[in-house]
Amino acid sequence: MVMGVKEMVVGIPVTKSGNFVEYERAIDWYVSVLGFELVWKMGIASLKLASGQEILLFGEEDDENSMWYTGNIKLNPHYSIQFTTGNIEKLRSDLISSGVFVGEIEVIPGGPGDRVMMFCDPNGNRFWAIEEKE
Repeated sequence: MVMGVKEMVVGIPVTKSGNFVEYERAIDWYVSVLGFELVWKMGIASLKLASGQEILLFGEEDDENSMWYTGNIKLNPHYSIQFTTGNIEKLRSDLISSGVFVGEIEVIPGGPGDRVMMFCDPNGNRFWAIEEKE
């Protein structure tokens, strides 16, 4: 069964250090060392390679219900895996039919109106999907 996933974006947590120094340092490292281009930065940074692969850098989050929840990333690294879809309702329905946990569809607060949802694979690994505007 094809679920309509178009692409995947990996999110990488950045350790808190009491200020934005580590966050800025991480962005700089991915840009200057690995050759990523900074696409945008709003508490989360989107970086893209010339070939099109994208990563997101995000700070630690303590809220277990947040898509950015990291827990203790030193003891248990956590990465945010994002899937992009053109029809989030159909993807949600297909995922529910496959028997996995799926969260509600939500609009990203303060953003451009993108709709997202959390879901887990059969082993409990957390992912999220974002609906790409055509």
